[in-house]
Amino acid sequence: MKILVVDDSKAIFMMVSQMLEDGGHEAVWAEDGVKACEKLGEMSDIELILLDWNMPNMSGVEFLEKNQAEEVTKAPIVMMTTENKPDYIKRALELGAVEYIMKPFTSDILFNKIELVID
Repeated sequence: MKILVVDDSKAIFMMVSQMLEDGGHEAVWAEDGVKACEKLGEMSDIELILLDWNMPNMSGVEFLEKNQAEEVTKAPIVMMTTENKPDYIKRALELGAVEYIMKPFTSDILFNKIELVID
């Protein structure tokens, strides 16, 4: 499965992409919501999005708002962030995220969330 990882930290992308590749998936990187929109316009085969909250140019919540208004993608979106306040989680879910992963996380947690979303 091709998974878009939207995070402004290359180190986080490298860690997550290694986990995904070890699990047989392909990771594509976008460093913010603007780049994510560009990638989604170029690639119709993205099946899942892992989305950070805090990024420059277009944050995760701004990406969710844009997707809700314009349907940039139909792929399920999983928030992947350090933001753990209930209001943040509620807001992301209201805007269309289907799951929420707290950083840091293990590959077991990542794959359990992917299985929940994809099955």
